[in-house]
Amino acid sequence: MRPAAPLLLATALLMAPLGAAAAPADDLSQHDRRQIADLAQRYLERRADKVTNVPQSSGFGIPTTDRMAAELRNDEIKLERRRQRWIARGGAGYSHAQVATELKRVTVANDGSVIAHVSERTELYFADSHTFQHTTFGFGHVLIFNRTAAGWALATATLPPRTKCGVPPETQFCGYSRER
Repeated sequence: MRPAAPLLLATALLMAPLGAAAAPADDLSQHDRRQIADLAQRYLERRADKVTNVPQSSGFGIPTTDRMAAELRNDEIKLERRRQRWIARGGAGYSHAQVATELKRVTVANDGSVIAHVSERTELYFADSHTFQHTTFGFGHVLIFNRTAAGWALATATLPPRTKCGVPPETQFCGYSRER
């Protein structure tokens, strides 16, 4: 029984900072909360647009950290490939997307970053289909934003913990074994 005591103590010490590492969303002003919601909406809209036939422009339309910008450049290439595959299949691809997002939970970490759990519901409209008008998916995201001198910047975009991702929506990639 005695050897278990140090293990329990070590586990308790490791777990203590995890609980204290984030504060409730009450520490975030309504103005900041609206900015985070707007950035999440624009990011996911722009991401969905990357697989449609709308005029393409570089980037995802929001400020990002340098590390995140590099990741998104890779995602942008992959999303363009998906868009081209749809067009190459003889169909016209998706004409446009409609994206709705909702902040489910917002937490302020000790370092001042904001962890936003966001729910996305997207409709991708077929450009040339007589049978189906659109396809719809819902997906959860965890977006982490860092405060910069210019405002908020997206630092990380991941899936919620314990997400099982078999077939991801057209706008997403699921882990390193699936295209990332």
